[in-house]
Amino acid sequence: MKKILIILLCALSCTSCATILSGDTKRVTFDSDIKRADVVNIDGRRYHNVTFPFKAMVRCGFDDSFARFEANDLTAVVNIDKKFNWVSILNLTEPIGWLIDAVSGAIMTTEQSYYWVEFAPQPTTKNVEPLRLKEF
Repeated sequence: MKKILIILLCALSCTSCATILSGDTKRVTFDSDIKRADVVNIDGRRYHNVTFPFKAMVRCGFDDSFARFEANDLTAVVNIDKKFNWVSILNLTEPIGWLIDAVSGAIMTTEQSYYWVEFAPQPTTKNVEPLRLKEF
C-alpha cells in the first residue's frame, strides 16, 4: 500500500498542469465580410479555398503567430497575440511541471479566440518606376 501511495504522490508532483489541462494549441476563429479566401497561411501551414468563419488550431508558445489571408486582389495580415496561461500557476513549486509547460509552449495562450479579418487591396508593383541611381 505504501508503494502505491508513494508512486501516486510522485506522479502527481511531476505533472504539468497547463500542458494537460489547456494543451499546446488553441482553436481560433477568423471571420470577415467576404465569404471566401483563396489562400490562408497560419504559422507556415497553408489552407486553400477557405470559407468564413474559419476555425484553425494555432500553436501556443513564445513565438509570434501571424495569419495571412489572400482573396482575389485583397490581402490581410492578422497578428495573433499571446498572453500568460494562468493554468500554469497550478504547478506551484514543481520545477519539472514548469519545465514541461515551457518546452511544450503551454505557458502561453492566445489572447483572443475570435479575430475579425479586414481585407485591403494588394499593393501593385506594375506602375512603379525603377529606382535610378545618380552618378557623381
